[in-house]
Amino acid sequence: MANFKYRVVTPEGKSKTGSIPAGDRESAIELLRGGGNTVISVEEATRFDKSIDFSSFLKKGVSAREMGVFCRQFVTLSSSGVSIVRALTMLEEQAENASLKEALHEIRLSVEKGATLAESMHRQNRVFTPMFASLVGAGEEAGRLEVAFERMAIHYEKAEKLRGVVQKAMVYPVILALVSLAVIIIMLTRIVPMYAAMFEQMGTEMPAATRILVAVSGFFNRFWWLFVLLIVAAVMGFRSYAVTPAGRTRLDRLKLKLPVIGSLTRKTACAQFCRNLSTLLGAGMPIIRALGVTSETLGNELYRQCLKSAEDEVTRGSHLADPLTESGLFPPMICNMIRVGEETGTIDTMLEKSAEYYEEEVSSATESAAAALEPIIIIIMALVVIGIIAAVFSPMIALYTNIDAL
Repeated sequence: MANFKYRVVTPEGKSKTGSIPAGDRESAIELLRGGGNTVISVEEATRFDKSIDFSSFLKKGVSAREMGVFCRQFVTLSSSGVSIVRALTMLEEQAENASLKEALHEIRLSVEKGATLAESMHRQNRVFTPMFASLVGAGEEAGRLEVAFERMAIHYEKAEKLRGVVQKAMVYPVILALVSLAVIIIMLTRIVPMYAAMFEQMGTEMPAATRILVAVSGFFNRFWWLFVLLIVAAVMGFRSYAVTPAGRTRLDRLKLKLPVIGSLTRKTACAQFCRNLSTLLGAGMPIIRALGVTSETLGNELYRQCLKSAEDEVTRGSHLADPLTESGLFPPMICNMIRVGEETGTIDTMLEKSAEYYEEEVSSATESAAAALEPIIIIIMALVVIGIIAAVFSPMIALYTNIDAL
């Protein structure tokens, strides 16, 4: 599926630009016209357009907490007998997030023109994920729309809780790393040049380590901009490589092999898989369709490919637990829970229990990783600072020793 840049005129007469994913240009035009827009231009986005989307810098994203609140409010209004259009109007009026307000406005207009709520949400993919829109579609088909929104509310609340745990655990290591970097930069740009000038005036012969440190300090002071350019180039190169299929697969495979990070990555992927699949199945979505949607929500390419393969196997009549066990990516606990769920018809319940377990595991693993990072950063900082101090003071010690010898 490609991305297409577009420029349209909305039903209100406002000019609007952006990008939309579609199979081809004709499909993109059809999606845009479905919202009542007048299409001015549609063309496939270039690599530069895909890498840098300036509109994303102008609008604030919608957080999991805001989406959870939206889902809860929609359930409350819908349970009270308020129509979908009226509920969307009320939620649009009280929405504080500009992106969410705009998306709800477009969805309301689309629903008023006869489109389903799921179709309208699919067109607002910057705010409503494919999983959300697909779940709403399943809820509409089964007449369980409130259940779909209730499930998504729980999903977003769990995601926000997990994000908060991760953010809280990583605050101290990040601050410590930044302070360490600042100390090293200050020593290289201020302290070392001051002592280098003093040694030069005294005519002291400096040891090799000191000469190397002075050379590095001088180079950094004169060509600091080159370091900045190299860092920016490295980051851009890494990001360009990471978005390619081969690069994404290699990097995700590497993540699974790294110590500490590998275990955390596996537990995170398992928690996402169990939570998302249980949410979709609990709302009445067929398992084959739910597997396809869930595969698109996972961040790791290896797990995504595994689920696509599992979807094909289940379509041919296999049990879901079999391909997951053969992949080696999922722990025996999840595979056994799924197998029991398939035998008893409670697979969504089993997946939900597994999701709760692995979400707790992710929280514990994140806190452990953060706790392990703290002494590592301190040790690295201490070694670097001690090395700099030793290189600076060794000529002075040698000079005092020679003076005492005289």
